[in-house]
Order: sequence, then C-alpha cells, then structure tokens
Amino acid sequence: MIIILNVLKPGPPAPVPLHRPAATACTEHWVGSWAASPTGVSTTQPLADQTLRMIIAPHLAGSVLRIHLTNRFGAAPVTLGPVTIGLRGPGASLVPGSEHPVTFGGQATVTLAAGADAVSDPVGLRIKPFQDLAVSVFVPQAVRYPDEHLATRQTSYLSSPGSGDQAAQVSASAFTHTTTGIYSTGWYFLDGMDVLAPGSTGAVVAFGDSITDGYQATRSGPEQLATINTNGRYPDDLARRLIAARIPLSVLNAGIGGNQLLRSGLPLYGPSGLSRFGLDALAQAGVTDVIVLEGINDIAVGTSASQLIAAYEQLISSAHEAGVAIQLGTLTPTGGSPSPAYADAAAVSVREQVNHWIRTQHYSDGIVDFDAAVRDPSDSGMITPTDNGGDDLHFSLAGYRALAGAVDLADLQRPNCIASS
Repeated sequence: MIIILNVLKPGPPAPVPLHRPAATACTEHWVGSWAASPTGVSTTQPLADQTLRMIIAPHLAGSVLRIHLTNRFGAAPVTLGPVTIGLRGPGASLVPGSEHPVTFGGQATVTLAAGADAVSDPVGLRIKPFQDLAVSVFVPQAVRYPDEHLATRQTSYLSSPGSGDQAAQVSASAFTHTTTGIYSTGWYFLDGMDVLAPGSTGAVVAFGDSITDGYQATRSGPEQLATINTNGRYPDDLARRLIAARIPLSVLNAGIGGNQLLRSGLPLYGPSGLSRFGLDALAQAGVTDVIVLEGINDIAVGTSASQLIAAYEQLISSAHEAGVAIQLGTLTPTGGSPSPAYADAAAVSVREQVNHWIRTQHYSDGIVDFDAAVRDPSDSGMITPTDNGGDDLHFSLAGYRALAGAVDLADLQRPNCIASS
C-alpha cells in the first residue's frame, strides 16, 4: 500500500486551529505499537539470499497485529519473504510455538516497487508492552542498498549471504551475524507494527532528531554501545509513564539522527522533517498527538530563528488540518559541545530565540519544556552533569528519563469517541 501525502515546503502560512471530527462510537481500530522512521538506504550492508531477524519492543499490548515494510528510498523493486513474527527467546532464537507466518494479500512474499510501502495481513499473536519480538524477513535476491533505520540502539541478527530462507527457524543457529558494529543498525525494510485496539486507544508520535531517537555518543564521536538493548529512549520512558498511569496511548518513535527540519540529510539522516512529517507522523495508525523536538541540527548549519519558527508553524497547521494535536518541545542545551556549530554564541542566540517563541506562542496545543528539564541550574547553556550523555549534546539514560518526565500526560490528546453503554 502506498500512502501519498502532500509534501510540505518551507513557507510562512499562519497556523490553523485544531479541527477534530465529531465524536463517534468507540470501535476497534489499528493503533501503532512500534515504529522506526526509515533514514535512507544502507551503504554498508548489502543483502542477498539471507534472512534478517530484527528485534523490536512494542509499546502497546494486543492479540492481533500487522507489520509495515518499506522500500521508500529504494531505486528498484524488491521482493521480500517469507516473513515471520514471534516472541524472542535467548539471543536470536524464538520462543517455540510463538512463530507465525506473515502474509501480504494472502501471499508469503511481497514485491515493493521503488518508493512503495506495504502493510501485512492481520496476524494473531498475543503480545505485552516491551516484550521483545523477532521479525524475520527473507531477502531472496541481491539488494545493494536496502532501506534502513540507522542507529537502532538495538542488536538484531542476520544469517550469512547465500544461506537461504531461515525465517521460520526457531533456533538461533543460522543467525551467525549481529547488526551492531561501530554503530547499532539492523532494522532493514521494517518501519512499523500496529495492533488492533479499542477505539479509546490512540498513539502519540515523538517526532525529532537523534535526541528523540535515543542516541548516546562518546566525546570522541562514536556511538556509546554499552547502553544499547535497554529501550532507554525518551519515547520508551514516556510509554512506561503512560502504562503506569493507565492512559491508553502508545508512543511511536519518529526520531532520525542528524535530521533537520528544513534540509534533507539523505542517505544517512533522512529527508527533511517538513517533507517527512506526513508519512512519519500524521499517517501513523491511531495517531492523536505529536510531540516535536527538532531544530538543533538546523541551527548548526546556520538556520535562523525566523526560518525555524516558520517551519514550526507549518507543522502546527498540517497537524491541525489532519485533526491531530501537536506539542512543541523547547530545544535542549548544547553548550560544551565539541562542535562550535552547536555551541558558539550565534547558535546559542538562535536557540534562545526559538525557545522564547515556543514558550510564548499560543498556536500549538501544548508545550514541553525539555530545556528546563535537563539544563544545569548553575549554567543554563549546559546539560546537568547526571543527564549528560558525554558529548554535551545527547543524554544519559537518566537524561532521557528526565525528558520523558517533562511531558504533562494530561495535555496529550486521546481519541474522540464515545464508549457504548
């Protein structure tokens, strides 16, 4: 299935107010339980006659699910399948008896045209929040540049080239390679999973850059791998808060490392935030609200405060026209960053101007003051030491929990439906 939405272009239209449709009866519907925005194509991991076993941790429980596959940035058609999904056992193994075939229009394989997405048929499998699932996808033909999500913060697995279809194998024996090297990778073609949920259940999309994506870096630059496989991104922690509060909202992560609102970063850092907002946020199943935390990478390349504000106004209008609420997040401190582009006086000035506008505007449906949650009380341009991830730009696991804690759960929109008596 291909979803076509209007591509947003930079401009200064006045934000439109939120228009929510009239309340309807609360009937079962699809709601996103897990998502990962495709960042582009992998230039380092060609695939051929081998099987991917990708590990994901959904945020929303359910007993009927479906998965999304994408060839959004591929230059040629790609055939995938057979595909299975099951509960993860130790390492790359599956819990025996939990493996289920995944079909597409009743077929075991699916061919995605260049630029196309596909949604599977429903699969019956009972899952819990944060229960590791293994999605196994056989790639029968050579694919030089597969669609991927870079920096997954999760180890996944793959079989050797030429090893054939291993998707239904319960054992881990065929999956002799991991996807984590200098960086954590491994979500190839897979960009979402939905569950069938009550009509009162919705989804919040966390939209942003590497901070939303949960990236952790060392001072010298490489990814901090000691803390992967922890589901410690701020959207994960927000999901845990919602579960604890018994609020029926999932959290979908639409963060892309290095992403900018106004400029494309393909093939590594995704299309611009403005151009991907429709597909990565507004087209998600069951979406009722979006939290935006993006702009710091734009500032690093010289984008002005007025340009960023115009971009935010476009996002607000697009969300409201779709009947979706939107929360704007203040940009977090960057002082001390080894890159002057993030930390010099000009960058600090733009960030402060943008944050002042976010805090004082009345167009969005809420404000999340991420900056206030993590800034050092003794130096507002710096991250609190315990929240600092090591590079004065990203965050520790405690810092990501602090970001999640800044979200007022009462401000998040839920589905507008009426439960039957």
